[in-house]
Amino acid sequence: MKTCKKCAARLPLRFFPLVNGKATAACAPCRNAERRLHDPLKPLRADPLQVELNNHVNLWFGPVRREPFRSHA
Repeated sequence: MKTCKKCAARLPLRFFPLVNGKATAACAPCRNAERRLHDPLKPLRADPLQVELNNHVNLWFGPVRREPFRSHA
């Protein structure tokens, strides 16, 4: 059992990968989360049908407002 230096979790040694022959201070879940935070996300491809539907809804109902309805107070 070993304690992770980032999340303070007590985990078996198999959760601490070897880097250049030495065990790391951070566990594998912490290292994966850190890697995911730094990697850029792939851009989303715009779906033409969804864009058309959104445009029709915006024309019919208008843009969405963030303030709450005053008539329901």
